[in-house]
Amino acid sequence: MDHIIPQHLDKTVAQFKADIEGVFGEELKSVALYGPSVRGEKAKEPYINFLVVVDDNTPSELAKCAPFMKGWRKNLISTPLFLATDYIARSLDTFPLEFMAMQQSYVMVTGDDPLESLEFSTADVRSQCERELKGKLIHLRAEYLNLRGDKKGLTDLVRRSLATFRLLFTGALYLKGLDIPVSTADIMSAVVDAYDLDHTEFKKLTAVAHGEIKLSDAESDELFDVYVEELMKLSKQIDSMDEE
Repeated sequence: MDHIIPQHLDKTVAQFKADIEGVFGEELKSVALYGPSVRGEKAKEPYINFLVVVDDNTPSELAKCAPFMKGWRKNLISTPLFLATDYIARSLDTFPLEFMAMQQSYVMVTGDDPLESLEFSTADVRSQCERELKGKLIHLRAEYLNLRGDKKGLTDLVRRSLATFRLLFTGALYLKGLDIPVSTADIMSAVVDAYDLDHTEFKKLTAVAHGEIKLSDAESDELFDVYVEELMKLSKQIDSMDEE
């Protein structure tokens, strides 16, 4: 998938590239911009993500970046992901969803492309989807219990949970052999279609996350019940793929 560096980030990316090249020199193998900024999404908190591949990512080497961290955060740059040269190939069986998500939305800044040729095992993708989905459902229930009656907190919970489920939804579409859209909203819509989930409820959840509608306590209870039920339906379908 072809992407370009968003024009409003040209200076930010150029400065980061200069900083990183100054720190690592010839030890730097590649830098890629990935994630929401590449998709044209923006946020108030740091959302500009960089993958930095180096020969040596030991703590003592990474400590050389410490003087730049404050400036990076000021420019809405998240803490970069520093990986050693051979780490990606050795980790595809453990973190296929993370690398799949990077591969969907990235642009090279400098160096060799470490993402383009990545291939994923269906069994590994299904295993991580199953594990992550069940774990997130446990945390979603626990957080809801703690936030019940806190309308602002519940709205934030919906927003955060939908954002984290993007990764899982990407894997869910991969397991169906479907194209993975760029935008988070389109990914959610595609998963709802592919797994026969409730379009109306997910639209309502998205509206709540964006602050477009307000819910009473009773409506919140009902919506979260349906939300969890729909995610359980997705979980069971992914579980069943292991039996096919």
